[in-house]
Amino acid sequence: MEIATTTELQMIYPAFVMHKHWDMPEGFNDRLYGLAAEDAVANRIQDAGDGRNVGDQTNHLGHLRHNFLMDRKGPEVAALAQMVSAAVREYLQLAYGYAHTGDISMMSDTFWQRRADKENVGINTHTHIQTDIVCTYYPRVTLDADCPDTSLHRGAVRFYDPANIGKRLWPCNNPDAYVGGWYAVEPCTGSMIVFEGHVPHDSTYFEGEERMCIPVLCSINLPNSHCKAGLTEILAHQTQGGPHGL
Repeated sequence: MEIATTTELQMIYPAFVMHKHWDMPEGFNDRLYGLAAEDAVANRIQDAGDGRNVGDQTNHLGHLRHNFLMDRKGPEVAALAQMVSAAVREYLQLAYGYAHTGDISMMSDTFWQRRADKENVGINTHTHIQTDIVCTYYPRVTLDADCPDTSLHRGAVRFYDPANIGKRLWPCNNPDAYVGGWYAVEPCTGSMIVFEGHVPHDSTYFEGEERMCIPVLCSINLPNSHCKAGLTEILAHQTQGGPHGL
């Protein structure tokens, strides 16, 4: 007996990772690295009571909240901002078929990890929950020539399932889906890794002299974005027309 059926399969809650490599002109990455190194040193936590602190003084990941793209000036920084803008638009087009023509708000910290200071230990798992899209650029990645060819030794950036389901035990032969325990991308000099801020990610230990990591946090300015205002601003606006409220 034949029984008629219909089947629909919908991928829900997708997470995408884009690895883009920039073959920049000679000297560009070195100059950007120099600016980023100055920035990383200048924004290490010195005062435990500073309200700008992110993290603490116990490790190299603690830093002052600032914006590298505004604090350091140079053609390399301007070029980086343009590279990020282009990558975000490419990501939106590839992942969602959306051609973004509006502005993109950006801020950046810098993370200089050096083996000489025992900083080549990787970065703990985290998200950027208030950020639409993250573009992380690597102007310098220096690994040892005999560094083991494993993701646990080469500083791979790992991305985890936002739903925290983890590895399925059955094989996945669907070329459009990834269901492993984590998805790993090994950055090299000139790499830009693009992903959405809600996706949990970390990076592993790397056997090498140093690595410069410049994450740029991007907010997509859209006509239907939230129009938030602070209480002081709201009250000042409301009282312009006379006394209101309590």
